[in-house]
Amino acid sequence: MKNSFSSYLPSALALVGLSVCCLLLWNQTARFRKSVERIAQGVRVTLIDMDGKVVYDSTGQNLPNHAARAEFEAVRTDGQARSIVRDSDTLHIAMFYHARRAGNYVLRIAVPYQSVTEAKASAVSGLLAAIGIGALVSLAIFFIMRRFERRLSRLSIERDMQDNLLAKMRSLEEFRSDFISNVTHEIKTPVTGILGAVDVFSDGYSDLDEPDRWALLKVMKDQSVRLNALVEDILSLAQLEKAEATQATDFTDCNLVDVIQTAVNLARPQAAEAGIEIRLDLPTRLIRACEPRLIESAVSNLLQNAIRYSGSKSVDVVAKEQPDGTVSVSVTDYGIGIPIDCQGRLFERFFRVDRDRSRLLGGTGLGLAIVKHIVQLHNGEVSVVSKPGAGATFQIVI
Repeated sequence: MKNSFSSYLPSALALVGLSVCCLLLWNQTARFRKSVERIAQGVRVTLIDMDGKVVYDSTGQNLPNHAARAEFEAVRTDGQARSIVRDSDTLHIAMFYHARRAGNYVLRIAVPYQSVTEAKASAVSGLLAAIGIGALVSLAIFFIMRRFERRLSRLSIERDMQDNLLAKMRSLEEFRSDFISNVTHEIKTPVTGILGAVDVFSDGYSDLDEPDRWALLKVMKDQSVRLNALVEDILSLAQLEKAEATQATDFTDCNLVDVIQTAVNLARPQAAEAGIEIRLDLPTRLIRACEPRLIESAVSNLLQNAIRYSGSKSVDVVAKEQPDGTVSVSVTDYGIGIPIDCQGRLFERFFRVDRDRSRLLGGTGLGLAIVKHIVQLHNGEVSVVSKPGAGATFQIVI
């Protein structure tokens, strides 16, 4: 209904303004016509012969002064037409007189001069009034439309803000629901493993031999470690989101080369156990304002991701300064790659390309999400380039 009203309002206002102007012009035309009629009623036409005798007078009166005027004498003498404006001797008003030869007669026309000037003044004033009122109506329409457009614009902006807020609230609600569902599911798996091992351990302890007891203890330990890692990742995400929202982190300059080297040294035992070689291409110094602990965590997560899931025999870590002054750190593997349809969701919480394989290898599904938030906290970007069967390159730029 609002859209329909707003679309018809300009046309309606324009029609009203045009109608007012037309009404004014019609009124002034009627007034001018009446003025002309009054002029016609006051016109006197007289035909005088060369002896000064009035042959015809439109008023039906035989007034001798028509033949006594100087313009009659002049026209009779030289035949040149004469026009003059002067006060009438009989009507006591200003008159316009015109005399000219018409064969052997002199045609003399007398018009009330005041009526002509009044008609002219009325026509001019009426036209000016129509133009002025038309201009005022146009200005009024213009300002009304401007005010209406501003109000409509404000309403549109407020509506868009409300729609955006509603969309964000819905998105947050969906995110909250999905997050709780994912966390519940992720926690349930290790807890179920721990409870199962505890039940077997407690119910049949005397019937278990030593290797079975150690196997059950290992299950409880592994699942406890997995549960602890999940809780730590969730807390890390919460802290990162809070820092992003408040911009509370105060960065200082540090050498990123040392930070990357620390992350690589921590990952080497896990890489060696998987038979993976980590190769480095680092300059001597890369000074950048950052939080060393967070950058180390981001690089560690990328390395763990490559070691656990890529199936590659080597991983390259390259860091360099870009022409625009930023610093890029890339982790490249040469393994199975990532399906193209999955690459856009890699940095979502709990998203896994292969859920069963990820759970088997002990991932929480939060590592790449943590990387994304760490990079965003540093006003940077994280990206992935991969082809199935041709490895993958994860790059962060800060």
